Amino acid sequence: MGRLLSAEVARFRAWASEYPVERRTGEWECDYDKWASLNQSFLEHLESHSPEDATAAEISDLLYAVGRDNEMEDLVAMLACRRDWFLFLLPYALQVDDTDVRWQFAVQLGLGAFPFVAAESVLLKFVRDEHEYVSRMALQALGRIGSPNTESLCERAWETGHEYQRIMALWVLNDIKSLKLKEYISMAKADGRRFILSNAIEIEQSSVKHNV
Repeated sequence: MGRLLSAEVARFRAWASEYPVERRTGEWECDYDKWASLNQSFLEHLESHSPEDATAAEISDLLYAVGRDNEMEDLVAMLACRRDWFLFLLPYALQVDDTDVRWQFAVQLGLGAFPFVAAESVLLKFVRDEHEYVSRMALQALGRIGSPNTESLCERAWETGHEYQRIMALWVLNDIKSLKLKEYISMAKADGRRFILSNAIEIEQSSVKHNV
């Protein structure tokens, strides 16, 4: 067996502590050169331990590792393949003070691998997350699993006035084939902001092509 997860996480934390704070933007974690070892220890931990026996320290290490792997999303995908582990960690992911953990769990819940009722109930909490990106990813996930709450939540997202919330609302309304899409495309044109407008036009043109 390779290095313990706790040792690999500690090694990453030590590296991160030396990483300049002013450069911790975007994909900074990708500069770490020992991801292969961390990924392997993560997988070995899932395969050799039961979630029921997990300690607070192990839960913290698992979620921390997932959060730092926010570019590739390999670790959260490993968890999703082990439904026992994913569902065990889900309540902790919902509460953890790490947005990169929360949005990744939200995305996974939208891929259809988990029971609808369980996925929807948690996504309805994620969609009200105070962090905009978490909320946005949860809205997309709700549309993907066919939640009946999706249309009203798109309207709520639109009403925030946030540019990216409005863009996601447009795409999700398009995905669920909402009868309100035409109305919201008109509203997007009235909004006038560059990216909202370009996305509205792209959706409108795509709909025309599909109807030809």
